Amino acid sequence: MEAINARPDSNGSAGLPRRPKGLLPSTWLGRTLRISYVDCYGSGQEASGTLLDLYPAGPILSIAGSKVLLMWERLVECELVD
Repeated sequence: MEAINARPDSNGSAGLPRRPKGLLPSTWLGRTLRISYVDCYGSGQEASGTLLDLYPAGPILSIAGSKVLLMWERLVECELVD
């Protein structure tokens, strides 16, 4: 298990640890993804957005102008859109 680096960044807040290798290809960063996931009520949802970054907690996407962290436990499918 990778240790969490709690050193504050330039804004004074602790940064999230980067993703372990192999979760999603780094070439997907900045590309549009179609994702299927389970929401907090247990219902299946679909959305598409731009992949901004990846963390051990899950991918961060830009969906309708908002940054969204989607937890790996909720992710069902992640597909690259042409």
